[in-house]
Amino acid sequence: MTGDQRLADLFERALLLPEPERDSFVTGEGAGDEALLAELKAMLHADNAAQSTGAWERPGIAHAARMAVQLGDPAIGENVGPYRIVEELGRGGMGIVYRAVRDDSEYQQTVAIKRIRRGMDAEQIIARFRAERQILANLVHPHIARLLDGGTDAAGLPFLAMEFVAGEPLNIYCEARKLSLRARLELFRGICDAVHYAHQRMVVHRDLKPGNILVTPDGIPKLLDFGIAKLWSTLPDQMPPSLRPACI
Repeated sequence: MTGDQRLADLFERALLLPEPERDSFVTGEGAGDEALLAELKAMLHADNAAQSTGAWERPGIAHAARMAVQLGDPAIGENVGPYRIVEELGRGGMGIVYRAVRDDSEYQQTVAIKRIRRGMDAEQIIARFRAERQILANLVHPHIARLLDGGTDAAGLPFLAMEFVAGEPLNIYCEARKLSLRARLELFRGICDAVHYAHQRMVVHRDLKPGNILVTPDGIPKLLDFGIAKLWSTLPDQMPPSLRPACI
C-alpha cells in the first residue's frame, strides 16, 4: 500500500469512529510517521470544518468565494465539462464542492460540482470517487440529492454534477425555526425513508449527520454526500443478518 493509499484508508476509518475516539486512533496509527500524522489530522480538521455551521452559511460561502478570487484559486471560473465554476460551497478531506452554472448555451442550470482535491488523486481515492458516482446514479429519491451529470475534467480526474440544494443543515434549520416535535419528526420520517430506500438498494451511507442533510426553504430534507458509502456486498461478512437490508 502506497503512502497516499494508507492515508486514504486511515482517513476513511477515522471518519467511522465517534469523534472522541478519533484522536487516539490517529495518534496510534500515525506513530513514528510525523508527516502522515500531520496530514491525517489536517484532513480530519478540514472535514469537521466543512460540516460546521459557518461552512454552510451564505455569508461564509460568499467570503470563501471572495477569498478564492483574491488568492487566485484557479478553480473559480474554470470550465468542468459543460459547467463553469462560480464559488466554493464546502470541502472535506478529499473532495471540494462548488456551485457551478451550465455554460454551453444549451440551457440554464445551477448545479453542485464535486471534485477531488488537488494532490489527492491516488488510485484508491479516484476509485472511491467513481464508486460514489455510480452509487448516486442508482439512487432516485425525493429526499436524496440526485446525480445530474458526470465526466472527466481537463486533468483527467472524474467529477460529478449534483442537484444544487439551497438549504440549511438539519440542526440549524430546526433550531432557527424553533420547530415543534411533530414538525421535527416529519423531517425525520423523510430522512428515514431516504435511508430505507438506499438500504433496499444495498447502499449503506455510513456518514449520517446534520451537515450531510440539508433542508430546503420548502422544508424538504435532502440527504447528501455518499463519499464513504458502501455497497452491502463489499461490507464485512461478519455483520449480523438482522442488520442486513432487505433486497427488492
